[in-house]
Amino acid sequence: MSGFSAEWLDVREPLDARARNPGILARAAALCAELSAPRITDLASGTGSTLRAMQPVLPADQVWRLTDHDRTLIETAHARAHAEFPELNVETLQADLAHGIEPLLDEPVDLLTTSAFLDLVSADWLDGLVAAVAARRIPFYAALTYDGRISCQPEHPLDDTVRAAVNRHQYGDKGFGPALGPRAVLQAVKRFEAAGFSVDFAPSDWEAEPADAAFQHALVDGWAQAALDMDVPAGEVSNWQSARRAAIADGHSHITVSHHDFLAVPG
Repeated sequence: MSGFSAEWLDVREPLDARARNPGILARAAALCAELSAPRITDLASGTGSTLRAMQPVLPADQVWRLTDHDRTLIETAHARAHAEFPELNVETLQADLAHGIEPLLDEPVDLLTTSAFLDLVSADWLDGLVAAVAARRIPFYAALTYDGRISCQPEHPLDDTVRAAVNRHQYGDKGFGPALGPRAVLQAVKRFEAAGFSVDFAPSDWEAEPADAAFQHALVDGWAQAALDMDVPAGEVSNWQSARRAAIADGHSHITVSHHDFLAVPG
């Protein structure tokens, strides 16, 4: 699957933490509240951001399994988890999720989680996920799935062009087949409901303020590269990127990137 650097994951984590929908998070945590040593398996864990987001709202005896295909990221997740939460039972596992998640569910799981992942997978992969989770009647909490909407202030005449290019790029193969991209949230909700799950979903938008300059620079540069990959003329991309970076440097830039969180609970 396509990887993400630890540096990018670190710079986006504060935005993720602010964006994560508190109501959906609370409902996910409530499923574990009455369990003795609730067992949580996290898919595509990166450096462990889901663990860090959920640890404060879960029972003290929580048990985690973090998974990722990227060896460097999962080693970082292991080191950080044991340094930051030495009292927790945390296992890390390098796993190629492109081949499905069935082996990860061989041991009991009370809650399956993921963050910023479902927009990377294909419809076929999502079907396999839903089937595996439904067969075992496991609650599933998915946070921070991109839904295709971007708003930048101050506006620029090429914002729509870049946004459209970014969304086309999102549908490319990220290692799981043609990605669902911005369609992922609604497709996932539809599939879980068809499988007999009750699904709650709510917005979890990134709201990048002027103080988030490093994040905004990384975001704009990534979007500019995506636009080039989608054959937007280099001169247009350079024009847009320069204007956006100038607004960030001047402390005038606000960027909203829309996401959704959802919790699917077996009926």
